Amino acid sequence: MSSLAVTSAMDRAQQIHCTGGFDLDCDAHTAFPFFSPEGEREWVSNWDPKPVFPDQVAFTRDTVFREGKGAHEALWTIVEVDWQIRRAEYVRLAPASHSAHIVVEVESRESNRCHVVVSYVITAFGEGQTRLLDAFSEDAYAAKMREWKQRITACLANR
Repeated sequence: MSSLAVTSAMDRAQQIHCTGGFDLDCDAHTAFPFFSPEGEREWVSNWDPKPVFPDQVAFTRDTVFREGKGAHEALWTIVEVDWQIRRAEYVRLAPASHSAHIVVEVESRESNRCHVVVSYVITAFGEGQTRLLDAFSEDAYAAKMREWKQRITACLANR
């Protein structure tokens, strides 16, 4: 026997698409590893990926890892990594709140410059949808891209 749950509009999942980018003063080959699970340790505070499969967090297709603690823990899967065109694709599932499909592309510009494009598709569900979706508003996402640029630029300066 199955039952049909009736949900209000506030209980339904909602989805938002965001794309933004920024320039970095380094070549694309240098920038791309910053968007790997281990590379993010350099510029994301408290970022601590834990391997699920394989036994270490590799920057390769089908690597699965956990990141975060408690209600903020998420399961990440690397869908694709292409070093030739410097493109990485991830799926992130935070079981209590949302899923995300994330694509990062690092494009060559001049010899010592590149452009990073980061796209998210967030599907919010459960409690806290409004707060989560607000964090991906146009203004909030633009601020996130500015912050990422500042953090990575600081890492590059310290190398």
